[in-house]
This record gives sequence, C-alpha cells and structure tokens, in this order.
Amino acid sequence: MSGLAGEEVWVALAAGLAVVIPGIFSAVGVGMTGVAAAAVSAEDPKKFSKLFVLEVLPGTQGIYGFVAGFLIIFVAYPAVVAKIAIAPWMGMVVLVAAVPAILQGATAYSQGKVATAGVSAVAKRPEVFGQSMLYTVMVELYAILGLLATILILSSIGAMG
Repeated sequence: MSGLAGEEVWVALAAGLAVVIPGIFSAVGVGMTGVAAAAVSAEDPKKFSKLFVLEVLPGTQGIYGFVAGFLIIFVAYPAVVAKIAIAPWMGMVVLVAAVPAILQGATAYSQGKVATAGVSAVAKRPEVFGQSMLYTVMVELYAILGLLATILILSSIGAMG
C-alpha cells in the first residue's frame, strides 16, 4: 500500500503543477495585455473586439496545462495504478513526462509581452491587427509543442492506457 501512496503523490504533483504553473503565467500574460487593451478601449471603444483577441491569446497556455492535468489524472493515473506492481516508479516517470506541459506555461509571459506590443500597435494603426495577431500566435507554437511533447511521452511510457 505504501508504494501505491507514493505513486499517487507523484501523479498528483504532476497534474497539479501542469495546471498551476501555466495558469499563473497565463494570468500574468492576460493581465498585462488586458491593462493595455483597457486603456486603448477607453480611448476608442470600437477597437475592443480586436484587442480582446490579442488579450485572450496568452491565456491558452493555462488551457493547455489544464488539458495536461486532465490527461494525467483521468487517463494516466488509472494506467499507473493498474501497472503499479510491475513498475513502482511509474508515478515519478509521469511527473517527468509532465515537465514539457508544465514549462510551456512560461511562454504565456512572452506571449503577453508580444500581445501588449500588438495592442499598442493597433492603437496607433488598426490595420496592423493581422500582423500583430500573427506575431502573438508565433509564441503559441511553442506552448502547443510542450503539450504535445507531454502527450507523446505519456503515450510512449504506456501511461495513456
């Protein structure tokens, strides 16, 4: 029973960190962009919809972290418990597999900075919204790769059922 409890702790830590770390960084990214967007919207309310798109983008890392945490708890955890007698170290391996999903959350800060610059650009020249959004989405690629890496690692170690 003590081995099972130890594996549960590692899996819970993996899921918790996968949700919390990206969530914190997303809140920071969305917050910094939201402050800039609110200031611009106060001057020109017609720009709200474009600015809102830029503000939402840094929040996606929190969603990716939630997806990783969900997969760890509802897909990987049952697989770990089922294989506990064969591989008592599996919980720690799940934590290691979660590292890319955990660290991808840090990209929300950089994405928030790019989105904030986009808000400033759109404030001056609304026609640059498309370019500003593309710059912001480029940061997104690395967040997606972090989530995909965690999914691939979990699958390769047999923790996805």
